[in-house]
Amino acid sequence: MAGLFAALIDEMDAAITASLGDGTADYLDTAGLPAASGVEVMIDREAQHAGADGMFVVVPISISWRKAQLATATRGGRFVVCTNSYIVEDIIADDGHMVTAACMEAP
Repeated sequence: MAGLFAALIDEMDAAITASLGDGTADYLDTAGLPAASGVEVMIDREAQHAGADGMFVVVPISISWRKAQLATATRGGRFVVCTNSYIVEDIIADDGHMVTAACMEAP
């Protein structure tokens, strides 16, 4: 039964990113080497997220993706979406299915 539930959650996450997503991204590790491609991402600007102390903080740019497509991202890693590039500052949420990182736009 647990396997069925996990499969349903994966299907739901895929549907959410397909309908609310902002496209696909390539993820480069901190050395600039390709680590993943075609990762469906959702990019939010000025979004509120709960901080570690339970207080809400505004993150200028956050990027969310399915953990099944990319297990995690590290500080200094980079998402490339079309001609835009975003540098990962910190992982701010990971519920085991979706991951969200605070990012800054690269020059």
